[in-house]
Amino acid sequence: MKTLLGAALSVVILAGPLLAQGPPGGRRGPAAEGAPRALALPEKNPYESPSDVELGKQYFQARCGLCHGKEGEGGRGVNLTTGQYRWGGSDRELFLTIRNGIPGSDMPPSRFSEAETWRIVAAVKRLGRAGAQEKASGDAAAGKVVYDTKGGCVACHLVNGQGGSLGPELTRIGLQRSLKYLRESLVNPAADLPAAYRGVTVVTASGEQVTGVRLNEDDYSIQIRDLRDNPRSILKTNVKEIRRDRPSLMPSYGSILTPSEIENLVAYLSSLRGPLAEGC
Repeated sequence: MKTLLGAALSVVILAGPLLAQGPPGGRRGPAAEGAPRALALPEKNPYESPSDVELGKQYFQARCGLCHGKEGEGGRGVNLTTGQYRWGGSDRELFLTIRNGIPGSDMPPSRFSEAETWRIVAAVKRLGRAGAQEKASGDAAAGKVVYDTKGGCVACHLVNGQGGSLGPELTRIGLQRSLKYLRESLVNPAADLPAAYRGVTVVTASGEQVTGVRLNEDDYSIQIRDLRDNPRSILKTNVKEIRRDRPSLMPSYGSILTPSEIENLVAYLSSLRGPLAEGC
């Protein structure tokens, strides 16, 4: 029974993301205990033919796409289309990242064969080259003005410790999301909304309506962060109704901003690479 349980747990662990963003710091930490190690690795990927890349793409989409997006555009894991990688972008460094995982992150070691790992490296490098050619068409400086003023984004999002916490932190969003993803998020914010930021409205027995994001809920109470960024705890004995019909509290900026303002805002968001962006 213990052997079967251990095997089942191993399958669950290995189903995690492959290239998730690592913890701060520019040096590779030690591989997780028990992680497979590849010794005497070549610096150059020996599996780079078109058929190898295609196989690597299939492996990537089947095992990595859930977290990094089918085209590497980002999601739970980082955007891989920038061609910038926190733990190094050489063929050998990418191989080790995939094979050994990243300590302290959601990315565990993998048990791909050496050939399979090299093919995934080839696919990831192809994604990076394609994304690196895509440049934001807007003006990042003008986009920051939109972010701070007309967009009102600072009220809900943190950038380098400044702003609200009603929405996701954006300090490193330029490394985590592609231009296409950022643009779509502004126009259709409900398209890919993390569960932790889904909106909820609580109507109390006295008729008060409290709207925000749900922090926690049990049989007795519900905790939310309201639109003023204040945490609220409401007993369910005092709740008349809980509405979840507005999944995203963020408005669609397609009807608020001009096309040029949206492109400028996308350029600004894409420029946000965090304090440790250099050398990624």
